[in-house]
Amino acid sequence: MIRLIRSELIKLRTTNMWWIFLVCSLVFVGLALLINAAQADSQLHTPDYLNQDPPPGMTDEQKADFLAQNQAEKDRIAAAHTGAGLARIAANIYTSGQFFGLMMVMLLAILLITNEFYHQTATATFLATPKRTKVIVAKLITGAAMAFAFWLLATAINLIVGAIFFSSEGVGNSLGNWDAQQAILLNLLVYMLWAVFGIGIGVLLRSQIGATITAAVVYTIGTYAALIVLALVREYLIKEDWVLQAAVYIPPLASEHVVGSLQDQMGDTHLPGRWVGVVVLVGWAVVLGTIGTLITRKRDIA
Repeated sequence: MIRLIRSELIKLRTTNMWWIFLVCSLVFVGLALLINAAQADSQLHTPDYLNQDPPPGMTDEQKADFLAQNQAEKDRIAAAHTGAGLARIAANIYTSGQFFGLMMVMLLAILLITNEFYHQTATATFLATPKRTKVIVAKLITGAAMAFAFWLLATAINLIVGAIFFSSEGVGNSLGNWDAQQAILLNLLVYMLWAVFGIGIGVLLRSQIGATITAAVVYTIGTYAALIVLALVREYLIKEDWVLQAAVYIPPLASEHVVGSLQDQMGDTHLPGRWVGVVVLVGWAVVLGTIGTLITRKRDIA
């Protein structure tokens, strides 16, 4: 097994695309950090207009609404400065770039197996190791190691920039808070699971171009198309909260839910606990990994 893993690491390292995916992942981390930091800054600062008196000419009712809205905004900002509020903001910043980072991991994992068919090295690989299950396991381990490297680099950047940001804001960085730590650790699990997804997709769709394009389109456009459909169904057909809560069963959205960022997008929708997202992702990984192994064991390799 050690020799197989070494072999897979050499294949991965000699793939010209790995560094492109890594650079793209780091670029997305930087962009996400800028957006999340700007959002956090707006959540932590009280705008000047909140301290202004009601404009002249307002009726008593309009003044009451004006003051009530300002007070609600002040309460929201005060809540952001609590331990729980800062931990939620920190978790969002420390997991910046997750969405596209996971896609890069998935696509590289797809190449890890489709390269065998594209370069016609699958025959030699399986002749050298007739027990195909061992080959798939080695690829899964290699994919997980690659995902760990992507997560480690992204998290290191997020932690450094995040700590500087919170220091400049004059608030704690929440690194000692379990909620923030949990988000960081669960993000590692998510990265590794998406490497498993990539291996499974690569087995199901052996065409390198077909697998990468299909996976990228479904991951990006398909995810938010599904979210829009759920919102429309909730608005016009089934006016029940469980319709929007079903978003956690969509793998990319389940990944965001695991680290707590999906709740910000869903507003006041009462989503289930993070563990539901973990169960969903593990279930998808088990299904794809099992199907991929079974197909590889039975498929003719030319």
